[in-house]
This record gives sequence, C-alpha cells and structure tokens, in this order.
Amino acid sequence: MSQLLGRVATWAVLRPRPIVAATIFVAVIGGVLAAGRLSPDAGTDTLLDSGSPAFEGTERFKERFGDDAVVVLVKGDLEGDLGRLLGLEGCLSGRAPADQGPADGPCRELAELDPVRVVYGPATFLNQSAVQASQFVDEQARVALEDARVAGEHAAATAAEGGASATEQAQASEDASAAVLAQYGAEALALANEFGQTGLPRIDDPAFVSAIVFDRRRSDGTPKARFSYLFPNSEAALISVRLRPELDDETRRRSIALIREAVDEERFRLDGGTYVISGVPVVLEGLADELVGETLIALGLALLVMAVVLLLIFSGPLRLLPLAIALAASGLAFGLLAVLGGSLTMASVAVLPVLIGLAVDYSIQLNARFTEAQERGLTPARAAVAAAVVGGPVIGTAATATAAGFAVLFFSPVPMVRAFGLMLVAGIGFAFLIAMTAGLGAVSLASQREQDRRAGTGRPPPARPRGMRVPDGIRRRLVALGEGMRGPVETAKRRLRDWAKRALAVSIGAPVRVLVVATVLAALGWALGTRTEVVSEVRELVPADLPALESVDELQAATGVSGEVDVLVSAPDLTDPEVIVWMREYRSRVLERNGFAGDFPDCRAAETEICPAIALPDLFASDATPTRREVASVLRAVPEYFSQAVISPAGEGTDPVASIAFGIPEMPLADQKQLIDDLRAQVNPPDAPGPPPGVEAEIVGLPVLAGDANEELSGSRYWLTLFGLLAVALVLLAVYRSFGRALVPLIPIAFATGWSALILAVIGIPLNPMSATLGVLVIAIGTEFSVILSARFHEERAGGRSLGEALRVTYSRTGVAVLASGITAIAGFAVLTTSGITMLRDFGFVTVVDLAVALAGVMFVLPAALAWAEGGFRPFNRSKGPGRQSRGAAASMACEVP
Repeated sequence: MSQLLGRVATWAVLRPRPIVAATIFVAVIGGVLAAGRLSPDAGTDTLLDSGSPAFEGTERFKERFGDDAVVVLVKGDLEGDLGRLLGLEGCLSGRAPADQGPADGPCRELAELDPVRVVYGPATFLNQSAVQASQFVDEQARVALEDARVAGEHAAATAAEGGASATEQAQASEDASAAVLAQYGAEALALANEFGQTGLPRIDDPAFVSAIVFDRRRSDGTPKARFSYLFPNSEAALISVRLRPELDDETRRRSIALIREAVDEERFRLDGGTYVISGVPVVLEGLADELVGETLIALGLALLVMAVVLLLIFSGPLRLLPLAIALAASGLAFGLLAVLGGSLTMASVAVLPVLIGLAVDYSIQLNARFTEAQERGLTPARAAVAAAVVGGPVIGTAATATAAGFAVLFFSPVPMVRAFGLMLVAGIGFAFLIAMTAGLGAVSLASQREQDRRAGTGRPPPARPRGMRVPDGIRRRLVALGEGMRGPVETAKRRLRDWAKRALAVSIGAPVRVLVVATVLAALGWALGTRTEVVSEVRELVPADLPALESVDELQAATGVSGEVDVLVSAPDLTDPEVIVWMREYRSRVLERNGFAGDFPDCRAAETEICPAIALPDLFASDATPTRREVASVLRAVPEYFSQAVISPAGEGTDPVASIAFGIPEMPLADQKQLIDDLRAQVNPPDAPGPPPGVEAEIVGLPVLAGDANEELSGSRYWLTLFGLLAVALVLLAVYRSFGRALVPLIPIAFATGWSALILAVIGIPLNPMSATLGVLVIAIGTEFSVILSARFHEERAGGRSLGEALRVTYSRTGVAVLASGITAIAGFAVLTTSGITMLRDFGFVTVVDLAVALAGVMFVLPAALAWAEGGFRPFNRSKGPGRQSRGAAASMACEVP
C-alpha cells in the first residue's frame, strides 16, 4: 500500500494544477447534480422499515383506498353552511360541474389533475342520506299504490262473486284501496313524526339534519357517536380527502396547494365558521419545505464555523485547504446520491457536518506528516510523497475501519439511516482520494511557491486592482481584531497542551487504574442507556413551531383524535353475513376495551384511547344479522362516495377487501404500540370467535408503523453497536494480522459508547432514528482517532524509542493533529444543534457528546491501554517494525520526485 500511495502522490505532485482543476470541476458537477436532482423527501417511508409486513399491508391499503387523508376541519355553527360545504366537497373530489367556478380556478384544475381517490364529508353524507330517504319515500309510495291497486282489484272481484252490481264493485275497490293507502299514510306519518319531518328530506331542513346527526337521547346537541368521524362535536365537522398513492412529489404538493386554494375561495367561505387544513400529508409537506432551508443553513454554518476554527488553530496560506477537500468530497457524495436517484432526507442534512468533520481530519493528518517531512529537509514535492508513504497507509487503514463501522448502518431497520451510512461510506472514499491527490498536490505547490518567493526566484504577486483595495480604516480594524484574538487563542492552546501533558503522565503512570475507572463508567453507561427513550414518531421529530403542527393540535382538540389506524379485511365473499357480523363484533369489542363504551361514549374523554371511524359495518343495523341478499342489496345501494372508502372490489388474483378505521389520540409510542398489539390480538382472541374461514385481517397505518419502528429502533441500537465493533476489529485484524494491534485501539472506542450513553442518560436527551445510531457513530469516528494514534505509537516504538518517549512523541505530533481535527469536527457537528428540526438538533447534541468522549478516550485512555498492552502482549520486533519499514519506503519513494 505504501508504494501504491507513493506512486499516486508522485503523479499528483508532478501535475498539481490540472489535478486540482479537475477535482474542482468534478466536485462542482456533483454539487450541481445534487442541487438540480435532489428533492426534499420527508415521507414516512424514510423512517419506517419498508420490508416489514405492516409496511406492505399499509401500502396495499393505500393502493385500494388512497393515501393518508388530508383533513379539512370545519369549525363553527354549520346549520346554514351545508350548501357551501356540499359544493366544496364536490370541488375537492374533482367532480365539480363544468360551469362551477372560474376557468383557471382550483376546482377546474383539481378536475383536470384528478389527484383524489376518495372524499367523504358531512354535507355529502347528509345529501346522500336525503336522496336515499327521498328514494325510500318514492319507493314506499310506489309500493303503496301497487298494494292499493291489488287490494282494490281483489275487493271488486270478491264483490262480483257475491253478485254485487258494478257500482257496488267500484265502491268496494275504492274502499279497499283507500284503506291500504291510509295504512301506509299512517306509517309514513309516524315515521315523519319520529324524525321531525314535515316534508320530503332535504339537506337544508334542520329537522332532517338533526334527526340524522344528533343523538335524540341528549338535549345538548351531541352528534351520534358512530358519526364521530364526520361530526366530532356539535360545532365541528370533518372532510377527509384521500389522494392517489401513485402521485409524484410535485403533483402531491400541487394537489395540497389546490385544496388550500379551494378552501379559501369566496363562494365556499362560511358564515359562522372557519376551515383548518391538517393531516399527515400536510405535515410532511411542511417538513419537506423546512428541509430545504435547513440544508442551506447547515451547510453555510458548518462552513463558517469550521473555517473560523481552522483559521484560529493553524497558520500558513492553506489553512482552509482541509475544508475545501471536505467540501469537494461532500459535493461528490451528494452528486452520487442524485445519480442513484436518491432524495434529500433529514439524514442527508446530517451527512454534511459528519462528512466535513471526517474529511478535514484526513487532510490535517497528511499536512502534519508533510510538515514533519519538510522539517527533515525534504523538498516540498518529496515531502508530499513521504507524507503519502508514511501517513497514507495509516490514514487509509483508519478510513477503511471507519467506513466498515458506518457500513453496519446498512442493516438498520430505518431506510433513512441506511442511506445515511451509504453516503458516509462513499464520502469517506472520496475524501481520502481527494486528500491524497489534489490535497497533497496543492500543499506541495503552495509550499514550493513560498520557498521560491523567499529565495527571490518566484514571480512577484500580482498587483491588487485599485477597485479591490481594502480601505485603510477597515484593514486596521481587521488587523487589530486578529491581534486581539491571537492572545486568547494562544492562551487556550497553551492550557490545552498543559492539560494533555498531565493527562498523558497520569495514563502512563497508572494505566491499570485509568482502565478500571474507564470500565466502571462505561459499564454504568451501558446499564443506564437501556432506559433511554427512543422516539420515532414523526410529530416529535419535526420542528416544534412547524405551522402544520398547529393544525394537528386544533384537530386533536376538536375531535379527540389525531391519527388513524385501519384494519384491512380480505375475504373471498364480503356479502357473507358471517363476515359482516364478525367485523361488527370485532369493532365493538375493540372500542369497548379501549374506553369508547357506555351509553354516551366520547372521543375527547381522557379514558378514550380509540374512536370509531368510517367502516363497512356502519351500513348495517347493529342489532340484527343481515341475510346474504340484504347485504348484497345494501352494497349495491350505497353511494359511491361512501362505498369506495370502505370496500374495494376484487382485483386480478386478489380478494375484495373492506376497511375498518379507528381514530386514535396522541399518546406515547410505547402506549401506542400496546394499543396496536391489542388490536392484533383481538383479531383472533382466546375468549371470542375468530374470523370466518378464508378471512384475513391485518392492522395497518402510520401509527402502526411508528409503533413497530420504535420497538425495532430500541432493539437494533445494541446489535448495531456490537456489529460496528466487530466490523472495525475485522478490518484492523486483516491489516495488522495481530490481535494486539487490532484490539488495543478498540478499548477506548468501546468505552466511549458507554460514556456517551451515561452522559445522555444523565441529561435526559431522548434518542431518535438518527441519534439511536450513536454507538456506531462513536465507534466509527473514534476508530479514526485511535487507529492513527496507535499506528504512530508503534511506528515510534519500532524506531527504537522507549514507551514514554514513543507516547510523548506520538501525542506531541500526531496527537495535536488529532485534537485539532476533533475540535474542528465538534464545531461542525455543533451546527446541527441550531437546527429547527428536532431530530437534527438532538442528533447534533448527541454527536457533540460522542465526539467529546471519543477525544477523551484517545487522549486519556488510549495511552493507558497502549502502556498496559506493552506488559501484556509480546514485545514488538524493533529491528523490523512497521515504522522503520515505512520510513525506508518514504525515503525510497521521495527520491523518485525531482
């Protein structure tokens, strides 16, 4: 590897300008591709395991019944606004009349775009009820007339058989017909009196609306509990709009915008109420918009903060070169994501500071080796090659081990985390390649120019154009500011060096004690870390001030629910009465078990954990078993707006399916998981009949996926951490072919996972899909620091230095570079703590903690582990150690460069 990297560095330093130009060009192309093709994706599928049965069932539900609903909450006294609501619901469904609204209005565009699968709302429900009632009245009148005619004919025939005259026969017929009509009239009048009707049912008849909607047992205008998904209370109603699941992001975004525009139209404006638009698609759209801004802010702040840190820590003309290399690697990584058809997720935003922090370290380490080579009298070109030969294999080993640690994230149950790992692995490769080529080429070129200038052989610097001249007053202020900061910075550096020296002395003097204390603290952290909460609910990951969340709060306050769980029931024959009865009993059992019970159940009551929503059993009486003929007749008579929301016909190779929906309030994910498990258990409970033969039921929906994801995250973070350690160990073992060399650097890394868990448990920061990977993150980043320092220590030992001398040289040379890169990386990660997205903010805080403990481990515990290992493992061969071979190879390769 040393010879290969030496040849690469030789090639780079002999032609630095074209290589740097090519690198800039490719990085810019990658950035342009990312900016042009990467669209923000805040979909729930980025947080949930797409391979789970619940996810597949949810996708099947969406294919049959539409995507998660956009909910329009209608607030206020709606008695006089039902006509406007009926028009709005028709508009949202895309079936508005051709002459309704302006030619360029939202209703016309919704009709042309056709993005809606189904709409069900209060006005359409009442209108269809009125239509059905009118049809019933008409049918009853037809039946009454037919029965009267038959009765009259029968009476006339009977009179004729008795010898009555024609006049007497006619009178008998008239009397019989009148009696039948009177009987039907009395029944109709009784029915009308029962429902307060004085004429044909109409949507604008308050008596009809009251009879249909309100519970007549109560005098306070409380709607019937079974209609809570349409009328949650006396002053609110719900319109649910399910979009087609196959819509692309742009069409879905436009559809939601059209819904907003339609609601804002003057002709749909309510006299006594207001509209509130909510639902999962609305929240996700708001989060996607937030992602774009957060990405730009994170990138800008990370660049600014890291630039300031690098300027304060280092000196020389190329102090910002590490940042430029990191930025180029980030551009290539995001460009690769765009080429592969990826999207911009919350995890993608987090990649920026992570990758920048890692890439900066590679450049800093090579620059440190370059400086050491120059101090030995090598020319800039030869120093660059020597840095590649001596430092390249070490940095390459650290990068490979770090990449192996991040590669474990490919096995995470969260797609977003898997993509996070993929981008980091690719970015690490890009960063190492750029640092070894363009980075070393730029360093050697700049150093050579500086030597030429000092020797008087270089070209004079170009004259600054007069228009670019900095005014003297501003220049003096900038110089004064720099001089003013130099003192505190130097003081901080001096104190940091003094602290490092004392820590190193303690580690060397009492390695066993240091390791024992580190072990105890780590074990305590591992134990307490099992109690740390893991949050995967979308609502708790998005910005707290997201406007879409305010609408969710209003929805919860008005209805008592904020989410929906669906039971997808498939059966060979949905007209089978046994299927209908089982669905009805299942629904009643679930509602009663979870608080929706009693004479007057209330969705907004504290003890209610689940509420009824639209479902197929609503079509049938709750106290009777329908016949197969009655079921088929009802299904034929049900309006399309309702039937397509609860039943989907058989497809090619699939049975027909029906839906039972439940509304659930906001609750902790652990409680939500218990509720979902109970819904599953009640499908086939031990104390009640299970579904009929051939009937299958699965629980689907976003709350189901969130509960399952929370459980998977809680479990996966442990085995991901163990696999991360194993992956790093295997890489180091393959490189060093020595258990001692491979395992000793892992000691502080393993301890760091416990320390970070301890700190997070003490301060009470919950974990989320990103920060739940903290164990892998600590391992991957800590590996880089630990491997580089361990390799330098063994190099010095192989060169003949004593244990103490080797550690002191290691930490005075490479340790300073590691500390500098660690501080720079911490500064970059700290940018995420300013994010408005809760998940990114918590992840940034957790990462700062992780980096801090990783640095503490390699600065304080690694020397103790190395000192302890010297007494526990076989001494290294000092005559043919890796350090002596590396120096020889470096000298050999350096001679090839003029």
